[in-house]
Amino acid sequence: MYKCLGLIASLYHFVLSSIRTFIIPTSILLFIMSISSSHAIELKGTERKAPELKKSEQAIWSSEVIDIERVTPTLYLVRSYQDIQLNEDEPAVKMGANSFIYIDDHDAYLIDTPWNVSDMPDLMSWLQMKGLTLKGALVTHYHADSAAGLGYLDKAGFATYASDMTNTLLEKEDKPVANHTFLSRNFEFVKGRIETFFPGAGHSMDNLVVWLPGEKILIGGCFLKSNHSNHLGWTGDADLENWYHAASRVNAKYPDVKLAFPGHGKGVKGAVIIEHTMAITKEFASLK
Repeated sequence: MYKCLGLIASLYHFVLSSIRTFIIPTSILLFIMSISSSHAIELKGTERKAPELKKSEQAIWSSEVIDIERVTPTLYLVRSYQDIQLNEDEPAVKMGANSFIYIDDHDAYLIDTPWNVSDMPDLMSWLQMKGLTLKGALVTHYHADSAAGLGYLDKAGFATYASDMTNTLLEKEDKPVANHTFLSRNFEFVKGRIETFFPGAGHSMDNLVVWLPGEKILIGGCFLKSNHSNHLGWTGDADLENWYHAASRVNAKYPDVKLAFPGHGKGVKGAVIIEHTMAITKEFASLK
């Protein structure tokens, strides 16, 4: 009995002495914590100084005139802006337009230029910052929210592409044209990666849609309307009677679309904005 009590007492003292051995004095602990805190503050300050880190992993980059957002590892959305007066009795509202940059390794391909020529230097700065080389630009129709930057790119020596109809319409309005044209309804801008389709007149006589087969993404330009918009917007150059029929062709051609973008507004999964465009143009459709 007494031997057991003695053994327990010895074990108790051994445990206490072991614990004391590993206890860190409070003064040393506070000193270590102060060093760690100062380094954490220094690192946070360094992150805030990096201009490209608008959000984690450079998901969004903004300048004074454009925003650039990553959609997929190969596709970036570029938003440019203009103040637009929709009605004479209402003030102008700030409206965004969508352009896209497709990435293939270190090569970049622009799909529609920003809305203003003055936006182009910021776009080129972003490409340089990312270590990308612009290989070419494609425009989906002749309006400024698609083709305003053609002259800038041509002067800088870049290859630009538009349909023959788009170039003809640009020439009629005395605007800069693309330095490469194509005649076919289907045009492969980048082999196996970017292709265009002319579904027929709708928003304009020349409007194209762009298909990314690898990603199953459809870029509709102004031909497709945002599902948040219940009006057709500017229709001064539209073929209202044919728009619904042209949208029906797009819907039939791309049944497996995973993501679709309008010319103005957010992208939506699936064919929602194609169906929405059909819905708001159907009342104008001719019986073809």
